[in-house]
Amino acid sequence: MTRNTLLLMLLAVVLGVTACGPKEVEKPAREEQVATPEKPEEKEEQPPARAEELIWVFESRGSLQCEGGGTTLAESSSRLSAEGVTIHQSRCGVRTDRMYPAVCGGKTGDIHLHLIDKRSLDAALQLGFDPAQQAQYQSKDCPSGEN
Repeated sequence: MTRNTLLLMLLAVVLGVTACGPKEVEKPAREEQVATPEKPEEKEEQPPARAEELIWVFESRGSLQCEGGGTTLAESSSRLSAEGVTIHQSRCGVRTDRMYPAVCGGKTGDIHLHLIDKRSLDAALQLGFDPAQQAQYQSKDCPSGEN
């Protein structure tokens, strides 16, 4: 075999392996903070949470095609905070693991995502949130006026 043939075979193998590999789920890249009604002195007393103690949860925005509506990111955060759940980050996203027929009045894949302590997962589940690791999603800008 010639050197060029070997290089072409090697290139084909490399491309084949990378093209057939598992598709990575795009996680939200943009972090949007939501103000919480905590006092500054309370934040200083709590030690920072470690990554392994946190989990992303999500809920549907409840918006409808052609109509909009639904909850805002701040409203979603407030529901969790009212139950004593500490939110470390919040952002908007859209589900990519489901298809939504294009029809006015139909559901959208728009979601709200919150990073919370794992100890608070049960409280979030009782409010209708789900662990974000169960869904595929992408981050997206929140509708204007929500930030």
